[in-house]
Amino acid sequence: MPPESSSPRQGTLTAGNGRTRLLLNWQRRGRDLHVHIGGGDEHVGAVALVGRQADGEVFEGVLHLPPHKETELALDAARKLHAATGVSVCVTAGVHLETITPAEIATVLRNADRAVARLAVLLRSPSP
Repeated sequence: MPPESSSPRQGTLTAGNGRTRLLLNWQRRGRDLHVHIGGGDEHVGAVALVGRQADGEVFEGVLHLPPHKETELALDAARKLHAATGVSVCVTAGVHLETITPAEIATVLRNADRAVARLAVLLRSPSP
């Protein structure tokens, strides 16, 4: 996986190590944000979009491709990043680990939380 990097408009973060290591790529799209969280045999298994509608209400939408199980990972990340930034956030997620164990699933989810929390802090920080 590539090393971590970031600029004011895009970047890459990692969390964890070994089989459960995740890669989080992010890019600004205008003022909005697109994020991909992947690990193992990366793919797109789920997409979540969270943003504020014209009437002020928060919209949340999710798509997933059965039998993929990244829906909650994508939606949780989109909610957290929208709350941190106030912009519309689209998160795609795809993590595939052959014969994944329940403990590894828990580790993947913790790694995703860590990476998303780090990105939220980074995006809330003023640009240099």
